[in-house]
Amino acid sequence: MNQTLSLWHQFVASPNAEILHEIFADEVQFHSPFIWKPKDGKAVTTLILMTVTQVFQNFRYVREITEGNNFCLEFEANIGDLTLRGVDLIRLNEAGKIIDFEVMIRPANALQNLGMEMSKRLNLQG
Repeated sequence: MNQTLSLWHQFVASPNAEILHEIFADEVQFHSPFIWKPKDGKAVTTLILMTVTQVFQNFRYVREITEGNNFCLEFEANIGDLTLRGVDLIRLNEAGKIIDFEVMIRPANALQNLGMEMSKRLNLQG
């Protein structure tokens, strides 16, 4: 398994911002499922992902698809009494750092609840 992906799974098992600082490129872009404009940089991406670890319950990956430096990780999690399903689309640069991280989630009501919970904790407009 790719070293960066192994470290990502280590982060999922035990969230630690130091792991994220190690695996993100400085210019990483984060594409949120509820904000239209990507967020740029390691600091904001780390903040978002550390916050989401506090919002999701019972997070687990159910499938992994890899092609070169591109990874699609399908997950399930709970938010309140709702179960959501989504994918993390991750792309690495030539140095093996995460350069692009996009999240897609369904169903709409779970995404809406996630957006409300994240908004309570962060100010991520536009």
